[in-house]
Amino acid sequence: MGKGEMVKPVVIETFKPAPTEIIEPTLVPTKMVIKLKPVVIGPSQTRLSDTGPWGVAKQVGEHTYTMKIKLDERMGTPKEILEALNDYRVRRGSQRLTWDDKLANYAQSRAVYLASIKNVDGHAGFQNYLEKENGFEKLGFTKLGENISYGYKMEGVHLIEWIYAGDKPHDDNQTNNDWNYVGIGVEGTATCLIFGTGRS
Repeated sequence: MGKGEMVKPVVIETFKPAPTEIIEPTLVPTKMVIKLKPVVIGPSQTRLSDTGPWGVAKQVGEHTYTMKIKLDERMGTPKEILEALNDYRVRRGSQRLTWDDKLANYAQSRAVYLASIKNVDGHAGFQNYLEKENGFEKLGFTKLGENISYGYKMEGVHLIEWIYAGDKPHDDNQTNNDWNYVGIGVEGTATCLIFGTGRS
């Protein structure tokens, strides 16, 4: 894909598992100005009833899902999340993703920011970086996507195979064959996966 080609952004449903646990929609902007309508629900806006089923994604808004799930004892590391993601992709017939240091450094900066605000930002920082700070050229890709979460204390395999695989849109995204590279950041319970393809 050339740098000037337009690609329609992919917006994956937002996953909101509990009062302080949010996964943002996945957005796939390209080198152009894109109007997006990400849905951000704050930690106190929706509560999942304790009587709801465990481990089942439930739609609670137009672009929002929630899942009642028991948190793990520890948080997965970027390496563990990468291994879990690639294992899962291979089992689903997708290629393995290659780690990219630039994507990882940016993903880590995003995770640090999300941890500092104790929430997600509706991809505002990601979009600003791409559109106003020359992010495509700084990261070296012509197509980029972001997946962020806050509040899940999950080992890598559970983050990938329970949370992101909990609904069809998220599952389709993480097994998407368009992606060739990934960088992952973790800070506390904030995670950021930055996907890339089309090295510039």
